[in-house]
Amino acid sequence: MAAKKAEEFMIVNRRSKKALQATGLDNGLVVEQAAPTGSDAQLWSLVEANGTAKLVNKASGKVLDVMAEGTENGTWAQTWEDVGGESQVWQVVSVTPTYKKLLNVRSGKVLDIVDMSDEDGAPAQLWEDVNGDGQQWKFTAPEKPAPKAAKKAAAKKPAAKKAVPAAKAAPAAEKKPAAPAKAAPKKAESKVEKKAEPKAEKKPAAPTKTVTKAEPKKPAAKGTGKK
Repeated sequence: MAAKKAEEFMIVNRRSKKALQATGLDNGLVVEQAAPTGSDAQLWSLVEANGTAKLVNKASGKVLDVMAEGTENGTWAQTWEDVGGESQVWQVVSVTPTYKKLLNVRSGKVLDIVDMSDEDGAPAQLWEDVNGDGQQWKFTAPEKPAPKAAKKAAAKKPAAKKAVPAAKAAPAAEKKPAAPAKAAPKKAESKVEKKAEPKAEKKPAAPTKTVTKAEPKKPAAKGTGKK
């Protein structure tokens, strides 16, 4: 039967609510639990074949294994390059529709957490199946809150762009008062009035000439005295 690769997911412990994660890229590094972040070290993919599976870590590219191919209770889990060993093969056993057990094929024991710890950094181990919550795991897709924040920011940007045309419309309203252009005809009327004033001053010049013509009449009075 051909192997197939499933989507990437986190493996979250039912008791501690912490995610299974690799601690490095080299062979033989312990696998531990930590608060779920969806980092590459916490992402795994399931490669199934003939009713069994291998769990491949995204960060290291290595598979979930147990140290020194151990079979005893308390043997720590590790990551190791895929060599096709039985200690790297697991059976996924459903407990509920949500939670599963990871049964190591070579040892017959299930994946557990040391001392039933709730702390970050507690190693994963093999232990006989006691049906405890610390031996049950949920395969869950990583949460991605970042895209939701990105959409909200994108929704706010168009609102800022709409405000720009409104600001441009305001200056257009200020240009409408073209009243100063009508003031130009008023200046033309004032020029007409200035031209009319000199004509009114030339009319009084006629009475002054009649006064100078009346003065020669006085010698006529002297002639009447001689008689």
